[in-house]
Amino acid sequence: EHVLWYFPFIVLCTLLGIGLLALCIVVEPQGPVSAVGLSSAVVVLLCCLGFCGSNFQIFGARFNSGLLKWLAFHAGSAFFILAVLGAAAAIARYVFAGYWWTGLIAGLPCCCTSCLMGLYFSRTSLEENIKREEDDDMQSVAERTIVFHGSILEGKGPCVSSWPGKYESAWDALVTGSRKGNVSAAVVFLPEGSEHFGCHDPIPEEENLEGSCWCVPLYGEQKPWGCRWWTQWIKNIEEAVRQGAELEVYFFAGMTGKGKIENFSMAGKEHLRREAIQAKKPFFLQSQVFFDACHKGIEGLLKDPRGDSSSQYSREVQRLFLEWLPKEDRHFMEASEGLGNSQKAEVAWLERKGYAYTEVEVDISQWLQ
Repeated sequence: EHVLWYFPFIVLCTLLGIGLLALCIVVEPQGPVSAVGLSSAVVVLLCCLGFCGSNFQIFGARFNSGLLKWLAFHAGSAFFILAVLGAAAAIARYVFAGYWWTGLIAGLPCCCTSCLMGLYFSRTSLEENIKREEDDDMQSVAERTIVFHGSILEGKGPCVSSWPGKYESAWDALVTGSRKGNVSAAVVFLPEGSEHFGCHDPIPEEENLEGSCWCVPLYGEQKPWGCRWWTQWIKNIEEAVRQGAELEVYFFAGMTGKGKIENFSMAGKEHLRREAIQAKKPFFLQSQVFFDACHKGIEGLLKDPRGDSSSQYSREVQRLFLEWLPKEDRHFMEASEGLGNSQKAEVAWLERKGYAYTEVEVDISQWLQ
């Protein structure tokens, strides 16, 4: 959308600037005052055309066509070179007309502008421009669509305080409802590519918890996705409590009340253990047990995901994986079912703070109505 209206505007400004610069070349100064005016106009026009040339390259990288991207990139450099030559011709005309000092008034600023813009154009490549614009677009799309900072409505109604992320379709409905002002939600989602992804926040001293940031008590170690989401979530929870809202924690279907951890101080340790156990899955997929299952036709099971993002195939693989694990690990993983990884810490935090909450089972059909 920006390209559709802004690029034609830049083209128009560039052509107008080239036309005015040509006029400055043609018109001969009629006196010192007009010489000063024309020299100043040349400097201003050169700066403007340098700006237009850089915008040619920046916004041209947004075109869908590779040919148009290439043309816009090289047109930006070509227009600026043309502007430099035009400015040199105009200054030379003024000098030969007897106004030698215009070489200082206009010549020095034009030389500085030409050097700076020449350095910019020489260090900019088409590939870098395209990648930069694609990265900006990805972040913009992420911010507009799936990034969610939570939205607490005024009043004492229910507030979604913890949600299992595997229910993607219902999550989308939750976010849509919240953005429309129909659902109060404290939950936060900052995906890769969003502004605050990978940011880490320190733990306030009064919490008396170890770690350089919230990642340590949450995950047992610092994670690449960061813990900024947790800071925002706590802020939302505090606002919901201040409003007197009913905090709701959503559990997996058929597993209400299950999957909790003993207390918040155990969140990081248990997260690391779950990761260590899940890291064994590639070994399971190379095991005789899995080869036998493939021989019996497991690959023929449906792989289309249902509401909880699992398929008939993935559920059977997970069941076989749990059976393959040592008894102690299997029981630990089975006891962890009911809440998502981040949810376990969220629920433990609510209990740590003494905030009452209502346990609710996810009902996808209710959210998709």
